[in-house]
Amino acid sequence: MKRVVLVILFLAVACFAEKYSYAQIVNLYKNKEYLKTCEYGATIFRKFDNTFASIVGDACAKEDYINVLGDIVKRLNKTKIDRSNASYFATLILEKKLIYQFMNDKIDLSGLSLPKTDHILSRVFEKLAKKQYKIVDKNSMKIKIIDGDYKYIMWLSPGKLKKVYIDEYKNNELVKRHWFL
Repeated sequence: MKRVVLVILFLAVACFAEKYSYAQIVNLYKNKEYLKTCEYGATIFRKFDNTFASIVGDACAKEDYINVLGDIVKRLNKTKIDRSNASYFATLILEKKLIYQFMNDKIDLSGLSLPKTDHILSRVFEKLAKKQYKIVDKNSMKIKIIDGDYKYIMWLSPGKLKKVYIDEYKNNELVKRHWFL
């Protein structure tokens, strides 16, 4: 039953996304409507040029939809800008996977070095690799990271399929709750 609902939902989003043109999605991006840019653009980016794929990829990265980036990376290889964007997206994918392993399997990230970006995954990954964190609760694998004015609280959700949550605080005020699977 869940699969049927997911298929129907996906088809509805795909049909709705087809109503958006290249220009409309680019305008969504320019207006900083990253979630809509990602959702609609991810279903049609293959039909357009690599600039469009990069715009969609950047919007998805800003909204923490990292899984979409794998498909986008595959096409970005023709120009220097394409390859740079592909490297950025691939870095986020790898950081997400390594952080997920760190939280679930307790792998040691020390000594690993990846390109630095402004994305929260890069900031958190760097602190984990340098062992600059404090385990607040071992049962829920809750971790606290301090990074200047920023503080990150990271934990695993309960349940069979665990999500990694990262609460991002600036000056002790919640900026955004990120989650990754």
